[in-house]
This record gives sequence, C-alpha cells and structure tokens, in this order.
Amino acid sequence: MTPTRNETHGHRMCAGLPAYVAMGSMLATLMIMVGEGEAQAAVQGRRGLEIEGARDRRGFYFGAGLGVGGTFYNADATDFIPALRIDATVGGGVAKRLTLGVDLHVTPYLTARGGVSFGGDVETTGFVFRGLFLRAALGVLGVPRGRTWDDGLTVGIGGVGGIGYEFFLNSSAAFGTMVGYDLRFVPSEDFPRQTVLVSLRFTWY
Repeated sequence: MTPTRNETHGHRMCAGLPAYVAMGSMLATLMIMVGEGEAQAAVQGRRGLEIEGARDRRGFYFGAGLGVGGTFYNADATDFIPALRIDATVGGGVAKRLTLGVDLHVTPYLTARGGVSFGGDVETTGFVFRGLFLRAALGVLGVPRGRTWDDGLTVGIGGVGGIGYEFFLNSSAAFGTMVGYDLRFVPSEDFPRQTVLVSLRFTWY
C-alpha cells in the first residue's frame, strides 16, 4: 500500500523529532549557565595553554575551522558519503561563558561526481567547565537534491548540536575541537539529511 503524502510527511517529522528535542534541551542548558556564578580566573601553563579556570569571553571574536565526517541520506545510515566542512565564524561574548555568533560554512562531498552544500547558522556556545563547551546552531543550507550537482539545488532547514573543548594558546588565540551532529530537513526527501563531523577551529577573542 502506497503511503499518503500526510503519512510520508509524518514519518519525516518523527525521524527528526528526537534530534530537535535534544537541540532544544541544549539551548535551554546554555541559557541556564548564563545565570550561574562568575567564571574563575584562568591559569596559564608554561606553554601558554589554559590548564585551570574559564576565560572571560565577552567582546568580539572571529575564527575559522575545518571538519571531516560524512552525510547520511536514509534512516538506517547505510547510504554514507564522506564530506569536509570549511567554516568561518564571527560574533561576540554576551556573558563570560556564553557566546553568540554567525557561522558560514561550505561542505564538499568527497565523491567522484562531487557535490557541495553551503549556507549559514546562528550559533551559541556555552562553556560548562574550564574549556568544555556545548554548541547549538540553527540555520539554512543550499544542498543538492540528490547526491551531486546534476539534480540542482534545494533548501535544507535545521541546525547543529555538538560538544567540544577549547584551549587558549596565548592571551587572545584559542584552539578548539568538537564532535557535531548536523540535521537538515529537505522538502524533496523522506528523511532528514544528517551529517556527523569532527571539527577543529581557531578563534581569536
């Protein structure tokens, strides 16, 4: 029996619902952390890395990063395409342990026929303990309708959730790494497009 359009749409929404609940919970956690006490002073090691305490991240920042991972096109994750992500970010610290910014990124697919997604997210990052952070983002991407450019472009709506750690290399430059999960709903597909990435980012405060 062929499923109706409403049934297909319902299956698509149900497939992505747990991830959206997780992203909502992460955003709530970040906002709660803003009201928690003052950050401790950072203590520097001989090589300049932060070894204790949290930095005051209020003020302007910018950064650039590179991630590696892959994109899944179906519910059981059997259709996997390796991918890279190159990103640039700019924003500001709204509290000592909370930042808000914009992340622009390009994600090339590492296949013989190519393909790439590109777009931007509004992201917030909360520092939980020392350099340990949670990150959540919402935005829009332009993505291939199929696996390559041949089928044209469509829109992917969703966001990113991740956990990572950031070290200060000196008084203003920091290096961070994160494991992230990117979820995008694409109108022409039955299931959300999902990307898992391990990323590195340099940030200047």
